[in-house]
Amino acid sequence: MALSDGRNADKPYRVRVGSTWYWVDPTVRPADLEAGDRVVIYPVKGAAHLAVLQSKFEPGRSVDLVSLTGERFAIDGEDIAALHLAAVDDVQ
Repeated sequence: MALSDGRNADKPYRVRVGSTWYWVDPTVRPADLEAGDRVVIYPVKGAAHLAVLQSKFEPGRSVDLVSLTGERFAIDGEDIAALHLAAVDDVQ
């Protein structure tokens, strides 16, 4: 479920994944994100994805995530270009 590129965004924006719209807030610092938060992950290389954090983000360490379909995976912190908080847009 690749998303359009918003890695350089400096204000909230919306993305659609499947039939669901999400508000994405790039102003929340990755260090302030918590396990259970939905995030848009912009890797250094490749397409962006929406997932749920399973561990706190710490630069230089692996980040545990789970996809919206329940698949668990990890990304090395050094391979993440940007990490933005996402929430379902209940209005859409």
